[in-house]
Amino acid sequence: MIIEKDYYSLSEILKRWSIHEDDLIYLAENDEVRLSLRLCNLFMEFGTYEGDDEGALFRVAQSEGLYSGLVDLRADDVFHLFRSGEAYLQEFRLGANGYAALPDTHEGHYAVIGDLLMRRSVRDHFEVRKGFHSGEPKEPERTFISANGYREIRYCGQYFQFGPIQAEVVRVLHHATEVGQPWQNGKLILSQAGSRSLKMLDVFKSKPGWRDLIQSDGRGNYRLRAG
Repeated sequence: MIIEKDYYSLSEILKRWSIHEDDLIYLAENDEVRLSLRLCNLFMEFGTYEGDDEGALFRVAQSEGLYSGLVDLRADDVFHLFRSGEAYLQEFRLGANGYAALPDTHEGHYAVIGDLLMRRSVRDHFEVRKGFHSGEPKEPERTFISANGYREIRYCGQYFQFGPIQAEVVRVLHHATEVGQPWQNGKLILSQAGSRSLKMLDVFKSKPGWRDLIQSDGRGNYRLRAG
């Protein structure tokens, strides 16, 4: 049985991707993937990063309180942690542009390499963006991988980036495929997705290769070619 978790140990990622630890370290140090730690009941300051006129980032505090959950490491901290084997970490990334930091009076959170994790969302995003997946036997021509709420899709070696309405159309069609009813009425799907246009061509005209992913029966019905 396969358990879908919110995060995975590095050993699980290495096994899934069939790569050496040095390659994963390289990806993390160069900010290709984010690594995380799980904290428990620590008092922290939360805020966002902003930039000055010269492009330097500074912290803008917004709140503080106890925190339990995942936080992401900065790339420079990953670099030092893997070279020393341990580190006292004071500041973490949280979300797209946020941070979580321990008080300056705190010596930092002690971490070792074995504590590091990778979020499932980070794993999926990297796989769909790079077309990088497990070394287990697969049929590449049938591979369909989604990430970021179907805004990113990799299918048959092609990488698609979609807007919210386009992503919702793909999500509905993918679900329909999974339940055994792949053909769906295009106008109905577009209406439910909040599109002003009821023509699939208009909605996907900014994506020249969309027909490689979505197939029409010529009578107003559509399905994913995947599946």
